[in-house]
Amino acid sequence: MRNNKTIEILSPAKNFTYAKEAILCGADALYMGAPLYSLRHEHGNSLDDIKKTVDFAHKYWAKVYVPLNCLLYTQDDLDKATNLIKELYEIGVDGLIIQDIGILELDIPPIPLILSTNTMCFTKEDVEFFEKCGVDRVVLPRELTKNEIKEIAQNTNVPLETFCYGFLCVGLSGNCYLAYAENHAKTKDCNIAHYNASNHGVCPERCMGNWTLKDSNGEIIKENERLFNLRFLSLHDELEELFEIGIDTFKIAGREKDLKHVKNASAFYSSLANKIAKRKNIKRSSSGRSILSFAPNLNKNFNKGFTNFFYNGRKNEMYSKHHIVGEYIGKVVEFKDNTFKIDSDKILNIGDKLRYKIENNEVKTIEIIDKNKDTYKISPINDSLNNLELYRYIDKLGFEEVENSINYRVIDVDLNIEEKKDSYTITLKDENNNKVIFEYKKENKEINTNYLLEKLNRYDKEYEFYFNLVNKIDFILLDDIENFKKEITKNIRKEREKNRPIQKTNYKKNNYPYYKKELTYLETITMIAETKK
Repeated sequence: MRNNKTIEILSPAKNFTYAKEAILCGADALYMGAPLYSLRHEHGNSLDDIKKTVDFAHKYWAKVYVPLNCLLYTQDDLDKATNLIKELYEIGVDGLIIQDIGILELDIPPIPLILSTNTMCFTKEDVEFFEKCGVDRVVLPRELTKNEIKEIAQNTNVPLETFCYGFLCVGLSGNCYLAYAENHAKTKDCNIAHYNASNHGVCPERCMGNWTLKDSNGEIIKENERLFNLRFLSLHDELEELFEIGIDTFKIAGREKDLKHVKNASAFYSSLANKIAKRKNIKRSSSGRSILSFAPNLNKNFNKGFTNFFYNGRKNEMYSKHHIVGEYIGKVVEFKDNTFKIDSDKILNIGDKLRYKIENNEVKTIEIIDKNKDTYKISPINDSLNNLELYRYIDKLGFEEVENSINYRVIDVDLNIEEKKDSYTITLKDENNNKVIFEYKKENKEINTNYLLEKLNRYDKEYEFYFNLVNKIDFILLDDIENFKKEITKNIRKEREKNRPIQKTNYKKNNYPYYKKELTYLETITMIAETKK
C-alpha cells in the first residue's frame, strides 16, 4: 500500500512570465520547454530563462522539470541532448521528462528522470521494467481506467503522475502519425518527415478539421464532421480518489495555452489539493499559500466541455460536437425581437457566448451584443429561444478577470523578538520548520509592532513572506523598517535555501533485458534503415 506524504500540482510554463504566475497561483511544480527536444516546436526557452524560473520557483521549494521528450534520431541528436542535459543539471533543474529511453544509456549527470506519457506505460509490466531501470517517476497515459491505474499502483513502488486537466489529443497518448504522413507525402524524405512530426512537437491539428467516415465498402457513415472533437479532460471530481489509489502528482496540460488557462487551472487545482491535504493531514510538496484576486473556476477558461475520459470506461460523452458545453445559465423567458431574460440570477455581459440545442439538432451559438439590466440582446436568429436552456462557454468578464489578476504567494514565518540591553534576539521559524536566530542592534526610533507588521506584510513585488509576531512586545527601536525587513528576509531565505530538499536520483546504467519480445508500430522507437553498399 502506497503512503503518499505530499500532493503536487504540476503546471505548464510557456515562458518565465507564465511560470511565475503559475507559482503565485499555487503550482507546486512546473514543466518548461528547453531550446531543443521539448516536443513543442515553438515553445522552447533559453537556458537563461529556465535559470530565472528555477531561481524563482526554488524560493517556494517548487520544482522545475524540463521535457526532453522527443525521439532522438541521429548521433548528432544524442550529442546535443547529452550536452543540454549537463547544462540543465548545472542550472538546478529538478528533473527531465523523457520519452526516448535511449537517454538512460547516455553519459549524463544524476538528474532525476521522469518517464513521459508518450512512452505509453499502460500496464504494471511496463512500469515494473522502468522502475528496475531506475526512473524516478512514471507519467501514466490519459487513456487508463481507474482499475488499470489501481493495478499499476498496487504492484509498483515508483512515484506515479497523471494528467488531471486540459486538451485531449485524439491520438493514443499523443502517438499521432498525421503530421509525419503529410510531410512524407510531400517530400518523400523520412528525415524531413521525422523532424516535422508529432514526435518533434509539430502538430498542424489536422484532427480538428472536418472528416468523412466510410465503412469497408465505401459507404459514408458520417460526412464532413469534426469526428475527433473531444472535450477537455478534467478529473476534479476524481482527484482525491486518485490520490488514495497512489497518484501524488497531478499534471495540468497546456504549454501552448494562454495565460488565463495557466493561472485559473493552477489556482483551481491548487485549491482542491489544499482540501485533500487538510483532510489527509499531509503537506503540499511546495511551500506557501496563494492570495488570489479572482475566484478560480474552470468555466473562466476556454473549453469544449469536460470529460473524465476513460476513467470509468469508454463512453460517448467525451465527444464534444453534439453536446452542449459550458456553464449552465438558466432557461430563457420572454424571448422577443432577439432579446430575452433568463430564470436565474446569473449575470451575463456583452461579449459572452452561449450555446443552446433544440431536440436532436446541432448545438448553436449566440453572443450577447447589448444588455439593459436583466434583458439581453443578440443578433437576429431564426429559432425561438423560449424555454430553452442556455450554457455559457465564453465568459468575457471572467476571462478578463483571470487574465488581469494580480496574485501573491506567501510563506508564513513566526517572528519572535526578544529584547536585550543593546540589541534584540530575532528568531524566525517558517512553515517548513526552518529556524534561524540572529542579533539585531537597537536603533533610535520607537516603532509600534502592529505598525511594523503592517509594513512588513504589505503587498508589493517583494511580498514573499508573511510574518506573524508570536511574542508580546509593544514596540521596537528601529530607524528603517525596510532595512529590518531586508535583514530578516535575507536570513530566512538563506536558511530555506540551505535546507531545500533536493531529490536524489536512483538512475544507473543497467543490463535488464527488455521485457517485450515483439514490437509493433505503437512502440516509441525510431528505426533507421541503412542501405548496404
